Formats: sequence, structure tokens, C-alpha cells
Amino acid sequence: MKLFVHLLVVSQSLSQAALGQITVQSGLSQRIERLPGQQELLLLKLKNVGDKPCAFFIELADLASHCDSGYRYLPAGSTDASCAAWLEAETYSAVLRANEETIVKVRMRIPKNFNRSSARACLLVTSKPEKDEKHNRSHLNVELRYAVNVLYRNPIVPPVVAMEAKALAVESGNKVWALRYQNSGNVDRIISSRAHVLNDQGHIVYQTQSLHAKGMIPNQCRTVQFENPDLPPGNYQMVVVSQTDKGEKFGLTHTLKL
Repeated sequence: MKLFVHLLVVSQSLSQAALGQITVQSGLSQRIERLPGQQELLLLKLKNVGDKPCAFFIELADLASHCDSGYRYLPAGSTDASCAAWLEAETYSAVLRANEETIVKVRMRIPKNFNRSSARACLLVTSKPEKDEKHNRSHLNVELRYAVNVLYRNPIVPPVVAMEAKALAVESGNKVWALRYQNSGNVDRIISSRAHVLNDQGHIVYQTQSLHAKGMIPNQCRTVQFENPDLPPGNYQMVVVSQTDKGEKFGLTHTLKL
């Protein structure tokens, strides 16, 4: 049993020093993996990090991703992969006092007849500071929105894992090499990669782990970065082996001339 919640600030509007602000404190890299017909309880931990009362509002939305445009947040129920209708929060709005914390329970009910490999939605959590009439002109109120992404994996449907390498940026002046992947499969994955550099005699002269593991939903692109080694000029072969959090492996080779 795993939960996935990924936090992303999607919009921020400034109106007038911040008196109150709600932040999402719960885990950011969890996934839900339950059988159809079962339920799961997702816990959102919220905290007002300001010194004045602040309201929060939760709304359901759909999540889509495209390689070129990144994330898009759409009306709930508007995509084929939506699980927004499975989610129900115990409350959708409240006011927290200064430094107060709360946990909002969100129940997911997975339909018995769901036969696809995955589904996704998000919970938009917006903080809206309470107006302070005494300091209306001299203070800055910050309205902040977080997108808590909820990604479901169906354990009884074999996933199609297809991570395609789109581009490898190798420039001698850069401190990192950047490898861009696209998730062309039908299920989300977290990938980590290891690069090996071989010289023209076939000997490994450098190897390194990617700087950060990357979570990817279907159709999304991510850039995996490696530290750029200080190698003498010559011809090299780069071999990149990647692995998902479920153990699937894939790789590529690239000829380098430094």
C-alpha cells in the first residue's frame, strides 16, 4: 500500500508582509496502490505559518501533462484518466489560527469495475488570509495555492512502461549533462539513472548517479541531470541505465566527442 502526494505551487497572487499563510506539510512523494473496490484514506496536514488567522479552501481538479507544456490543471472529471470523483474530503474550507495545524482526511473509493492501469487527480489547496482592517493599507496579504497530486496505480493491470530519451545536452562549458525523458507509457513512475562514460578502449573512466530522482506521469517529460566530469579531449561512449521505483530498467547509449 502506497500513497502519492506531490506538492506544487501553481499560482501565487500578492495583494498587500504576510499576516497568515496555509502550507501543506504532508508527504510529497507517495502513491496509492489498492485493488478496485477498496478504499484508502489520504491525510492532508495543513499549517498556518503566519501570525494571524488564515482561511483555506480545497477543491478537486484534474491533472494532465504534455511534454512541451508541462502540467495542466483542469475541471474535475474532464479527462479520461480522472479519479476526482473517487475523492471526498471531510471538509473543504476552514480557518486556522496563527501557527495552528490540522489534518484533513480525504477518502478515496476505488470503483469495483475500474479496469485501467492508472488514474489521477489533484486537490487544490488555497490559503486566503483573513482581512485585517487595522492594517489594511500597510500589510501584504499573500494568497497561495498548492496542487496536491493524487496518482492511483491499479495493481491487477500490467503497466506499459515506456520511457523514451528525447535529448541529451552535452556542452563542455556546463557543470551538468542534461538527459530529457518522456513517459510514453500508461502509468506514473519515479526514475533514477546512472551514467557510465567509456573511453575508446572500452574502459569505464567515469560513472555517476543522477542528481535527483524524477517522478513522471504519462505524457510528461523530465530532465535528468548528471555532474559533468572533467575528462581530457577525445571520443567517448556514454551509457545511461535508468530504473523505476518498481524495478523496471531501460537505457541508452550516446557518442561523445569532448
